[in-house]
Amino acid sequence: MSVDIAKTVTYWLESSEYDLDTGATLLRSKKFPYALFFGHLAIEKLLKALVVKHSGEHAPFSHSLGMLAARTGIEFSEERMDQLAEFMEFHTEARYPDAKMEFYQKCTKDFAQLKYREIKKVYKWLRKTSEI
Repeated sequence: MSVDIAKTVTYWLESSEYDLDTGATLLRSKKFPYALFFGHLAIEKLLKALVVKHSGEHAPFSHSLGMLAARTGIEFSEERMDQLAEFMEFHTEARYPDAKMEFYQKCTKDFAQLKYREIKKVYKWLRKTSEI
């Protein structure tokens, strides 16, 4: 099955922008765990756009930021990879009940604002580096 690269990249890119904005809205609404979840989702979808652009194939069905990053053709520093690993916590712990309560308690206003700024910084770096 053939992939319309431009259309697929645009889909992931627009969806990532929407999710980044949704996360910011949730942050302002004091829905801190979900703000970080949508921040993770924005990074994930941006990485998927970059995977499609780089590979010419559909992005894999995965939420792993590290694995997606490795398939973009972009060189990531160890620090950036550590950040992506940290952002994985926002995907897993916001969604699964066993981890939820501890994560919710950790998600203070200050923590969420700090981490969302980091998410936005990585997002902007990816956009600039990839020229997408």
